[in-house]
Amino acid sequence: MAAKKKSSDFFWVSFADLMTSLFFIMLVLFVLTVVYLRVEQNKIIAEVEELEKIVQLKEQFKALQGDEDFYYLEECKKYVASSLMGIEIFEPNKTEILPEYREVTLEVGEKIEYFLNTLQENNPDFSYLVIIEGNMGNSYDMKFSPDTKFGYTRSYDRALAVYNLWTENEIDFRKSNVEVLIAGSGFNGLCREEDEEKNKRFSIQIIPKVSSRL
Repeated sequence: MAAKKKSSDFFWVSFADLMTSLFFIMLVLFVLTVVYLRVEQNKIIAEVEELEKIVQLKEQFKALQGDEDFYYLEECKKYVASSLMGIEIFEPNKTEILPEYREVTLEVGEKIEYFLNTLQENNPDFSYLVIIEGNMGNSYDMKFSPDTKFGYTRSYDRALAVYNLWTENEIDFRKSNVEVLIAGSGFNGLCREEDEEKNKRFSIQIIPKVSSRL
């Protein structure tokens, strides 16, 4: 009888330990679930807030799109200076900007700088990448290959000439949260005009860097 009672006592002690262990396991799982849900909720809230900022930012870009001095290439999400479209602003086969086009090129740079300053004031948590891209117009008989080294190097040098003209006249895009990239697409690239004369231009892309998640 004593042996049976001892066995029964051992059973209830073991059962109590098991239930206690299960309780703590369930408690830990509950806490982890609550923490996980809270983290996911915060992520969703943060993403919604960022999406709202993107929408606001898109509205702010309309100011530049509506400026008559710029033509917006919708398919490429880039701007070209309206007053310089179809005009060879450089010395033939060279990278120097012709004297008669320096002033209008400076005006374009000043407008872009003003627009970037406005973006930074309205969106201090964002950063931006500004791409100054040189483009080349092919000859009437299309003798230049789209991937010729000449086209890439010459268009890059021309984009650099535009950037240097701006910096020499204290037009500075490289401020707190703006990075500048000089590029040349030569006789290649998207959104080229059928009339090759109109491809003798430089274009500007302003890319907001909102978040690593979006």
